[in-house]
Amino acid sequence: MHTLWQDLRYGLRVLTKNAEFAAVAIVTLGLGIGANTAIFTVVNGVLLRPLPFSDPSRIVLVLEQNTHFPGIISTSYENYKDWRDQSHSFESMQASCAANLTLTGAGEPERLTARRMTAGIFPLLGVTPVAGRTFLAEEDRAGGPPVALISYALWQRRFGGSRDWIGKTIALDSEPYTLVGVLPPGFLFLQPADVFVPFEPWAKTLPDDRDWHPGIIPIARLKQGVAVDQARAEMKTIARRLEKQYPLYDTGVSADVFRLQDRMVQNVRPGLIVLLCSVGFILLIACANVANLLLARAASRSKEIAIRTALGAGRARLVRQLLTESVLIGVAGGALGLLLANASLGPLLNLAAKSVPNIGLIHIDYQVLVFAAAASILTGVFFGLIPALRTSKLDLRETLNESARGSTGGRAGHRLRSILVVSEIALAMVLLVGAGLLLRSFERMQAVSSGFRTDHLLAADIPLSPAAYQKPEQKFEFFDRLLARVRVLPGVRSSGAGSFLPMSGNGSIIHFNIFGRPPKDAQQFIAAGYRTITPNYLETLSVPLLAGRMITEGDSEKAPFVAVINTSMAHQFFANESPLGKKIQLGALPEKDVPWMEVVGVVGDVRPGLGVEPQSEMYLPYRQADSLLPVFQLSVVLRTSLDPAAESSALRSALHDIDSNQPLVNVRTMEDNMAASVSEPRFRTWLLGLFALLALVLSTIGIYGVMSYSVHQRTHEIGIRVAMGAQPAQVFGLVTGEGLRLALIGVALGLAASIALTRVLRGFLYQVSALDPMTFVCVSLALIGVAIFASYLPARRATKVDPLVALRYE
Repeated sequence: MHTLWQDLRYGLRVLTKNAEFAAVAIVTLGLGIGANTAIFTVVNGVLLRPLPFSDPSRIVLVLEQNTHFPGIISTSYENYKDWRDQSHSFESMQASCAANLTLTGAGEPERLTARRMTAGIFPLLGVTPVAGRTFLAEEDRAGGPPVALISYALWQRRFGGSRDWIGKTIALDSEPYTLVGVLPPGFLFLQPADVFVPFEPWAKTLPDDRDWHPGIIPIARLKQGVAVDQARAEMKTIARRLEKQYPLYDTGVSADVFRLQDRMVQNVRPGLIVLLCSVGFILLIACANVANLLLARAASRSKEIAIRTALGAGRARLVRQLLTESVLIGVAGGALGLLLANASLGPLLNLAAKSVPNIGLIHIDYQVLVFAAAASILTGVFFGLIPALRTSKLDLRETLNESARGSTGGRAGHRLRSILVVSEIALAMVLLVGAGLLLRSFERMQAVSSGFRTDHLLAADIPLSPAAYQKPEQKFEFFDRLLARVRVLPGVRSSGAGSFLPMSGNGSIIHFNIFGRPPKDAQQFIAAGYRTITPNYLETLSVPLLAGRMITEGDSEKAPFVAVINTSMAHQFFANESPLGKKIQLGALPEKDVPWMEVVGVVGDVRPGLGVEPQSEMYLPYRQADSLLPVFQLSVVLRTSLDPAAESSALRSALHDIDSNQPLVNVRTMEDNMAASVSEPRFRTWLLGLFALLALVLSTIGIYGVMSYSVHQRTHEIGIRVAMGAQPAQVFGLVTGEGLRLALIGVALGLAASIALTRVLRGFLYQVSALDPMTFVCVSLALIGVAIFASYLPARRATKVDPLVALRYE
């Protein structure tokens, strides 16, 4: 310990004496470690940290696998009950469903994200409220008293954190609910929610139809000793049994079992792993830069090391001293990196807010501190080991010879520094190619036509309370009055309303059949997306009419039922014939009580999201569709002549005049809506681009450092060349040629590595090949150009060498 303390004190004195060198090395490492720590903090919070539930490794989701609707993972209420009653792999199986409820009576009306939860789900998760209690069994049944739990955030925001509210009544969708408890801070189940209500009272109102998917997600806890694979095999057996029992509805329907945490992060895991590998490359480049600095500095310390060796210091003792100095640099760089990571975490989380789950669990904790400490020490050893071994292995006679000044910077040392620079360029090449591919993909995604005009569009969601608007006529009157009010607002050119706005990530699919072409069996069922719309909705979006007509005011509930379909639906189901005049009916099989709808128009495809191909879709008049599929939420869209955001207050005022208890939800421009739909690819592209830029800067510094030191070491040689008649252009070409040679070797190695590694990005790319030649060529030219730029100043300095001064110096 005494020797270690001595090494630490001496190392600190050496670094303090060489403050400029220490500052450059610490900042370089700080950038690398800071980037790694920031990304590891996100990875730790999302992928590694266990969910805050009791024994979370045994909590699983039971999801439907439907061959007819691959995108559907929720199940029907009837299937859930059979799965629950027939399975034996679980201690308990419960259910949950997302919802939205409007809170009134406690300030301004507010639309809340909600979840319907079975009473047993909280014991299953092991969650205890911070105030009050959870649901009782008698509350989670048909006819049970209406009760509610709220999130800790809502409790603080709307109720001041007062326990006096426990047991009192709050109004949700104009119905009274008794507030019975407050869930702990940070509670998150699948998606953030503000309020939780019992599941069964709602579920008992659902139609007795196994084909009805209202978003029910079963959750279960595995019995002790039961593996996920065992539970999965049992659920598939149960699904096959139900398929034979209910062939009309359950043909092609199976069940799968996934750990809750795995399912919650499956979409972001690949992207986060790519980012973590990227910052690992950044740290390697930073280490290579600092190692080059240490190698260059070794020449100036050769006499010191030689004298210490002559006085009896062993090689192991010298290596330990030099490693102590490099570890001190690593620790200082780690401390700076931790500060940078902490400062960047806020902006990073804001950027990732809509694309990363469990964002509330992301923070710097002891695991992050351990990671930063380990990274600091290991990088200190990593970049310091080779310089320490080389510096401690000296020829005493040659080094102590005054004329052999700088002998440690000979060919072997120069070769090693060149290898490090080549490695930096190759790593930077991989990052730049990856960032270039993502950038081209993102540009392609944004360049694709959405199918409608997105400029000057304001959108807002308007959810009506089923209790306050029980009759269809009440809903019709509300939207008629609202659209009439906003249509005459200054600056509003047109308005309409529809369910599931494009670019919102939402939609709905329904079975239908075509008159004269009934399906023979369950394998021939057909389906398409559907949206209910008011007159003038498609015109407001500027969706082009290709044939027939649009929905009009005459398409009321008393008129013959009609539908407008998109181009994809026309091509899929009415190929080589005109769809106009054809009749379709909602439902898997023809039903006498369900009206047939005549196809009266064909419109262009509207993409559900950027980078998402359009699917078959039908548009139904709101007044007619409500009798078939009641809808309580529509999104109003306004086409304006000026800035659409300026109309939000006027829209809110018009709504308040009609119903002061009705909230206006998610007011946004369509450009903002589209931007939100690509938040995940933007997050990946922005970060990988930033890391690639950082790698490019560090590589440039590395090339500059090696070339500067090379010019310094070759001063005598350059002086002789000049004395023998070499022109400045020749000297300039000699230096830049060496930098270009290193760049070409690095680019060649980087190309080979990129071809192998960028295939990992295939799943993230849209209309761009992982071997896109333009990206590879542009990145290669950019790196070669940067190498020439980094060599320029050393080359200029070399051309100014005075041969007399150089020869006198030697």
